[in-house]
Amino acid sequence: MDEEKAMSEETAEIKVEGEEVTFPKELVEEEEEQAPVEKHKSIYQLILTMGISAKVQLALKGNKEARSILVKDPNKLVCSAVMKSPKLNDAEALTYAKSRNVSDEVLRLISMNKTWMRSHEILVALVNNPRTPVGISMQLMQKLNDKEMADLAKAKGIPGAISAAARRTLMAKAHKLEKKGQKH
Repeated sequence: MDEEKAMSEETAEIKVEGEEVTFPKELVEEEEEQAPVEKHKSIYQLILTMGISAKVQLALKGNKEARSILVKDPNKLVCSAVMKSPKLNDAEALTYAKSRNVSDEVLRLISMNKTWMRSHEILVALVNNPRTPVGISMQLMQKLNDKEMADLAKAKGIPGAISAAARRTLMAKAHKLEKKGQKH
């Protein structure tokens, strides 16, 4: 009896698509304070031993720490599930948009979310991330202001096509202003 009670205090049962899955509570419940490094390693080790379906379920129902580990998973199903998690907030989306360790699929999903794209900070992070697909960066680049465009033109860590497009845009604006000045 005491053994069952101890097990229920340490685990959390979650029903997903009619299937009951049991995860340790530290993977499901949100914590206010920072977890110690030892605890982080054990969570990482737990996740490494999971199968793909368990990782997908944990990505949808897990806490922030579990999501931050799973978003870097090489399997696109797992990292896509993290981005579809109802617990995911804007601050986490910004962190993932800035991260160079996430897959291009995660960055693509962030760019397709209208709520997140209202945040100028997330938009700038996506454009400045070298892992963001070039087509998406080109579209988002049009929404940057002149200073951000100038910074982008000088940036070294981004694809050459993006910085070249930023330089062309700046030169076109300068040429347009020059023409305006000559007319008056």
